[in-house]
Amino acid sequence: MNHNSITAIIVDDEPLAIEGLRLRLENIQDVKVIGEATDGDQAIKLCQTLQPDVLFLDLRLPGLNGLEVVQVLQADVMPMVVFVSAYSEYALDAFELNAIDYIMKPANLGRIQKTMDRVRERLTPKHRDSEKFRLLKALGETSGIAISELEEWLQSPSQPLPSNYRHELVIKNSDNEKVFVPVTDINWIDAAGDYMCIHTAAENFIVRITMKSLESELDSNMFCRIHKSTLVNIQSVKSIQPLRNNESMLDLGDQVKLKVSRNYSEAVTKIIQARQGEANTRT
Repeated sequence: MNHNSITAIIVDDEPLAIEGLRLRLENIQDVKVIGEATDGDQAIKLCQTLQPDVLFLDLRLPGLNGLEVVQVLQADVMPMVVFVSAYSEYALDAFELNAIDYIMKPANLGRIQKTMDRVRERLTPKHRDSEKFRLLKALGETSGIAISELEEWLQSPSQPLPSNYRHELVIKNSDNEKVFVPVTDINWIDAAGDYMCIHTAAENFIVRITMKSLESELDSNMFCRIHKSTLVNIQSVKSIQPLRNNESMLDLGDQVKLKVSRNYSEAVTKIIQARQGEANTRT
């Protein structure tokens, strides 16, 4: 990013609110508004495409609300977030998501300038170095990869990221409790709109994460993509039935059958080779 100017995206379902905030930001010399959105889905697409420095985000939006937008972005590309709201009751939740500020509507120019001072501080090399360490520490804790390995990878990012796949996922259940789900218990995973549905023999879980992000956290020797929206645990496959048009049907038992689309037909070979390799090892 070019930090001679600070790039910003504004998200609000009220066009007048967008216009008012944009006019105030345009009065700040080093700020450039590069995008505007009126709902959560648009906000996510803009952030993924434009990768702004800072996202000014209303909390009450059509579809995904502001908090949910941040939760999605945390699995992909994460700008600095400034929540802008007429309601103060969400402030605690906002700061738990590492928002750098929470502005009450209507915000005057002086208040916004104070926010931009925080943004500038975050963009200084000294702060970025400390932020980098905190991010590396968080990544190390969640992935199990040593910080030293991650720092070494940063020196040569063309090399693959050191891999230490998750052995369990931390997921909220229907009672809003955090449960630890061993990945070996997961039979298959499918996308349902903006969510992923994780199927185990005992229970199903709904989580907000992208397929790309979740697949990257799972061992590719254990999980195989059989459709653009479906992952299957190779160990859960009981049998494979060939179909027409280079498609196949996987039987996972308990009346669960998953179709392998022809675009992922190589998955069948991978499953067979993996299972045969284990059989040979046992014998």
